Amino acid sequence: MILAIIQARFSSTRLPGKVLKPILDKPMLGLQIERVKRCKKIDLLIVATSMERQDDSIKQLCDRMRIPCFRGDLDNVLDRFYQAALLYRPEHIVRLTGDCPLADSDIIDQTIDFYLQGSYDYAYNAVDPTFPDGLDAEIFSFKALEQAWNEAGLPSQLEHVTPFIYQDVKRFRVGSFMGREDLSHFRWTVDEQADFEFVKQVYEALYPLKADFTMQDILDLLHQRPELTQLNSRFRRNEGFKKSLQQDQLVTGLSNDGCPRCISYQNRAKEKIPGMTQLLSKRPDQFSLGVWPGYFKRAKGVEVWDLDGNRYIDMSIGGIGANVLGYADPVVDAAVTKAVASGNSSSLNCPEEVELAELLCELHPWASKVRYARTGGESMAIAVRIARTHTGRDKIAFCGYHGWHDWYLAANLTGENALGDHLLPGLSPAGVPKKLAGTSFPFHYNRLDELEEIVVKHGKELAAIVMEPIRGTWPTGNFLEGVRAVADETGAVLVYDEISAAFRMNSGGSHMVLGTTPDMAVFSKALGNGYPIAAIIGKEDVMEAAQKTFISSTYWTERIGPAAALATIGKHREVDAGRHLMHIGSLVQAGWKRLAEKYGFKIDVGGIFPLSHFVFRDDNGLELKAFFVQEMLKKGFLASTSFYSMYAHGDVHVEKYLQSADLVFERMAGVRAQGCLNSLLRGKPAVAGFHRLT
Repeated sequence: MILAIIQARFSSTRLPGKVLKPILDKPMLGLQIERVKRCKKIDLLIVATSMERQDDSIKQLCDRMRIPCFRGDLDNVLDRFYQAALLYRPEHIVRLTGDCPLADSDIIDQTIDFYLQGSYDYAYNAVDPTFPDGLDAEIFSFKALEQAWNEAGLPSQLEHVTPFIYQDVKRFRVGSFMGREDLSHFRWTVDEQADFEFVKQVYEALYPLKADFTMQDILDLLHQRPELTQLNSRFRRNEGFKKSLQQDQLVTGLSNDGCPRCISYQNRAKEKIPGMTQLLSKRPDQFSLGVWPGYFKRAKGVEVWDLDGNRYIDMSIGGIGANVLGYADPVVDAAVTKAVASGNSSSLNCPEEVELAELLCELHPWASKVRYARTGGESMAIAVRIARTHTGRDKIAFCGYHGWHDWYLAANLTGENALGDHLLPGLSPAGVPKKLAGTSFPFHYNRLDELEEIVVKHGKELAAIVMEPIRGTWPTGNFLEGVRAVADETGAVLVYDEISAAFRMNSGGSHMVLGTTPDMAVFSKALGNGYPIAAIIGKEDVMEAAQKTFISSTYWTERIGPAAALATIGKHREVDAGRHLMHIGSLVQAGWKRLAEKYGFKIDVGGIFPLSHFVFRDDNGLELKAFFVQEMLKKGFLASTSFYSMYAHGDVHVEKYLQSADLVFERMAGVRAQGCLNSLLRGKPAVAGFHRLT
């Protein structure tokens, strides 16, 4: 049995009494009932209204038209809807709203056929809208409705009945029925007086001649009388739902998009953890606050499950580059499990640290000594300390991003945003001793002249030249060779920060591909495939300076990190992971460029293939990013404007990702053209760089 329920109430917020406003001497709701009764696929039609006295008139209308009328809760429409359906226990339910008097019976029937043929739990002809606003029809199983009634709790879920179902695409099979052309810019629903005037004039023009007029008849009328579309063109789709999401925000502190438990944890984190997370790059506002799930229950390969059980294919930051092989790699996890079983730490040192030192020097024959840490930022601080000790100098010339420590942030002590072009703008040097001002000087990649200017002013005081050998762009000319020559001429230690680039193009440092040799190199991230480990390698005379200063920490001696690194490097070399990472990243970059060209977006694509990113060159770039994140989540992908490839990624993942991205880019192009991008964002726009989280 297929039961259709029209929900209607007299007490509309924006246009009270609208459902009974007269059109051609008939109440608007009565005209809608006439149209819906023409559906061939519906077995029974009822109206669900409230117990409020003002809705007595709706009950009286139903009695006159011999339509069953159920009366329930005014505000909890989900409960009203469920209790109405419970009386009949249908297999399938069609949901209609009493503010759509131009509903088309043929389109409702087509939506029902689509739902049945696809064996969906839920289908809607406005998930990706192509029909005019006001011809909406939803159909879903009674079982899905019952699950929503049992579990839903947010205002948007209670008022609008079905968000709990269609937002959870992991639990429910959701189908989007689309028309042959995009007519979603037409507004044929009634929320405002101008909407009613539009509908009234349509009925007055068509109903006397053809009571069962269709969508095409209305389109033909508008072609003849285009001025009608101007009556209500200023109003946007789903304004009522947006208000409900704002109520969600009052309840949760953030908006909700299918992951209420994750959102709850974000609120708890804001209460107890300054800045919410430990890593800026994983903070939800870097994607879309209120939509990005933020917390995971488990991860395997390229799949991630959030706290609400939603499953995603991760086509985003890959553990911010740490999981180069993929999540929970069996080879690496087996080595770590063995290390744990053998005892992770004791009063003695683990032999794995010696084996790892030998392996790193084997991979990089120019290096002969190794020291360890557990994170990238601290390992860069160690490298700078060693370079300063070795040279007896204080000043640092650097290019790129190198972490959060004092030596780096000191560049912003001058009051200028010196670090603004080095990955993260807006980094505050608060808490950095002001006496460190004038000790760190940035230069841009491929700008040897800028480094030479620093040398003219500070060459005799330079302890180190610190840089990433590659990240966003490839070196041009003899840039890297020129930097090497400057280091040799000044006696500064050349330090390559390989934390991001290493093990992406090959099994080792990226500088090996580029054909240059530093005095020191620093590794972390991919080195342990998600387990904390960092290594500073270098030439003997430089590294021996570590014994002249104090560099020491208890947890640099635990066993898990070195064991994970040995296993990671072993598998990486065996499968030639670098070649695969380059291949996967190249497919993604090519796909981004193709989609941008197809849908008329200006984007800048950059990064080596395994560390890819793109930027919308648009005034609404951050809003577009947030919309892309939001819509890709609906399709089961963790996706943003960055992509870090993992060995576990296959061509099939990229193919499915780009198919979904194609649909999202098409949708973005449509909403941008209609000027309704912000109204469709369920979370907050993404932010750029460092901002205080409030």
